[in-house]
Amino acid sequence: MSLVDLTALIRAILIPILVVTGSVLAGLLIYIFFVRGARMVSERRRDRLAARYRPLVEALLDPDLAPGAIRRLGASPVRHRPAVEGLLLAAVKVASGTFVDQVRAAASHLGLVEAWTTALGDSRWWMRAEAARALGCVREDAVVPALMARLDDDHEEVRAAAVESLGLIGDPRAIDALVAGLSRESRQQRSRVVLALRAFGPSVVEPLLAYNLRHPHDTATVAELLGQVHAVTAVDTLTSWCSDARPEVRAAALGALGTLGPCASTYYYALRALGDEVEVVRAMAARAVARCQRRDAAPYLATGLNDEWAVAAQCARGLRELGPAGRRELERVVEGPATALARQMIWELDHRAVAPGA
Repeated sequence: MSLVDLTALIRAILIPILVVTGSVLAGLLIYIFFVRGARMVSERRRDRLAARYRPLVEALLDPDLAPGAIRRLGASPVRHRPAVEGLLLAAVKVASGTFVDQVRAAASHLGLVEAWTTALGDSRWWMRAEAARALGCVREDAVVPALMARLDDDHEEVRAAAVESLGLIGDPRAIDALVAGLSRESRQQRSRVVLALRAFGPSVVEPLLAYNLRHPHDTATVAELLGQVHAVTAVDTLTSWCSDARPEVRAAALGALGTLGPCASTYYYALRALGDEVEVVRAMAARAVARCQRRDAAPYLATGLNDEWAVAAQCARGLRELGPAGRRELERVVEGPATALARQMIWELDHRAVAPGA
């Protein structure tokens, strides 16, 4: 094949390729310009609608709700409802008390509450999650049973939205369902449940104790929750559980008492538990003793420095926090497995002392 023929062949191959490539690039550019243009038009429309309806939505947050404010908002065209919905949800996230009631009334008047309730059964998980969150934002207590059903949803994001919303609504009917699902949830979801229960405030204590009476096999879980929701009124119950035959219950009760902080009865129950036969119980007892911040606890914590690691670590940390009384006990450790741990705590005390002026 001559050079002329080879050149012609290459040209015959390259020209179609360049034409196709150029067409594809031109098509992509047109698509990008179209998408960007459509997005700009959508954003401008959204901004116009927001400017139009924001005053009406803000009127709902006025303590002296103007007569007809909800009616005027309800007169908006159906095609504008998504924009109004966004404004209502944005407003209710920073509202409380009667303001939430007014926003909920407006959402109900617009048919949004009914639409969100229906969307809880949507086949798309993100629609179910958004609906659950919206209902929680407006504190719609009529949908509590439907939200409780979403606690068993196949998708974790929907379960998370249901938990958050039930916490916002604060209906005691949801407490049993929230506690019952803890054992099968992830750590992140458990944290959400604790936050939801904490949102109930002091009123959550009695329902938790009532739940334990009906489900005594969940006592350890309830004890842990009582500590996490700062249930100071449950100290007597927790101290009684320190003598339970089940080690997991004793450990959970002592852990909760340690979380709740200093208490005279806590101190003596925790001291007794330092001699428990189960390691995790002794560890939680050491933590509870240390949290009481009593200098006379130093000798008792020192006896645990040669215990199993979980216990020894809690005792060492406790001694570190007891100041001079704890330091004296740490300095007495000159041999044995606890020596390195005691030296570490002393080093941390010295480092803490010089750090402010470093």
